[in-house]
Amino acid sequence: MSMNKKLITIALFACTFMGAVEITIVTTAIPSIVKDLSGFNLSSYVFSIYLLTYAIATTVFGKLSDFYGRKRLLQFSIVIFLIGSLMCGLSGSMPFLIFSRAIQGLGSGAITTLTMATIGDVFAIEERAKIQGYNSTVWSIASLIAPVLGGAILMKFSWHWVFLINIPVGLLSIYFIEKSYHTVDSKSDEKLDVKGLAVLTIAISCMIHAMSSLEKNSFFSFNVLGFLSISLVLMAIFYKIEKSAESPVLPYKLFSKEILIIMIICFLNAMILIAMDVYNPSFMQSVQGYKPIISAVPIVPMSVFWVLSSFALSRIISKYTTRTILMMSLLILDLGLFGLVMLRPQSSPLIMALASAVIGFGFGGSFNMLLFIVQETLAKEDIGVASGSVMFIRTLGEILGISAFGLIVNHSISSYFQKIGLTVDTGSILANKALQKSDVVQALFGGYNIIYITCFLVGGACVLLTLLLPSKKKIGNY
Repeated sequence: MSMNKKLITIALFACTFMGAVEITIVTTAIPSIVKDLSGFNLSSYVFSIYLLTYAIATTVFGKLSDFYGRKRLLQFSIVIFLIGSLMCGLSGSMPFLIFSRAIQGLGSGAITTLTMATIGDVFAIEERAKIQGYNSTVWSIASLIAPVLGGAILMKFSWHWVFLINIPVGLLSIYFIEKSYHTVDSKSDEKLDVKGLAVLTIAISCMIHAMSSLEKNSFFSFNVLGFLSISLVLMAIFYKIEKSAESPVLPYKLFSKEILIIMIICFLNAMILIAMDVYNPSFMQSVQGYKPIISAVPIVPMSVFWVLSSFALSRIISKYTTRTILMMSLLILDLGLFGLVMLRPQSSPLIMALASAVIGFGFGGSFNMLLFIVQETLAKEDIGVASGSVMFIRTLGEILGISAFGLIVNHSISSYFQKIGLTVDTGSILANKALQKSDVVQALFGGYNIIYITCFLVGGACVLLTLLLPSKKKIGNY
């Protein structure tokens, strides 16, 4: 690998690190923030507004990069993110912090999409698998250390520095991109489909609002079913607009049968991934009683084997069909998920570690293949919007997944205690000293076990969906 490529890689990894850290580090700082700014009732908006603008940016900036090139737009996105981070760090009220988080999420979504698209531009297929694997590992490691980093910062400094630490990393990324990313960013005469973009933005906003409201409202309430219906109607309007648009936000090829199947699998995979990130460490702490440091057991093997899978993928990607590789990756993923289904409160941490390693190997193959298939199916000039579309679907999968799984756990806990004649507040179950520890463990285990079973079934559905894909295609032979 040339020195220029190494510097670009460092810059892209730094971008990924910033985005991943910012998603999870705030969870450590939020108690201090809401106490300092007297805004406990607004704390949820600190997260939801970030995800909203993040999801919108993944679609918009991918398309813009196809028009105007990726180098300058990536640098501009980093600047947006740094401005948002600076504003967050200087916030003196909750409304201003929420507004700042919206700007930060916009920059983060753009960076994530443009990073993936740049990897597709700069690296050949064989290198791309390795780089994407490394990139995923950077994301996992950053997510893992972010809460620890946040705790350390809060011990020595104020919560403001949780946001300000991004600034030197971002400036370094801009410098490396300027020095090593040599490309001609030609300006296109095409105009952005503003009408389609506006309809899509409103549709996404309504969909995310419905998903975010599902945990506290009935499905048949206006906040959920009403906004979901509005979103579906707007998506139908968006589809009609895109069919006749001169330069659509999403290329018409994205609505082909093959790409739709890939997007559905990507959506379901993202649901499984968010469950692994959130509930595996929690299972070890809350159900099995291990200390927080031991809860890294599920994360580390998954990250390591994700990278190993990417190395293996780079060697076989041109030898087997895309359907074969994707199906085998998903089968391996589902095998690991079956291992989690068999977990019990008294199970050894080695079982969790082994299952997580198998799951990581499956994720490394499936997520990379899903992105490769979309990038290779569309034309070179659409690679930005292809990457943005994949990230958008992943974000929606994670948002819906965390809402759905949260409902499953809460319902399971409530049902368990109702059966033994108790009514409990699920939000304070771990702090409720009036409850028997054995009952708490069994209630939580029941909820987590249902999540693992659900993920196993979703993984099986993904395997079946691959049967609908063309059977003779190989990367590079489209």
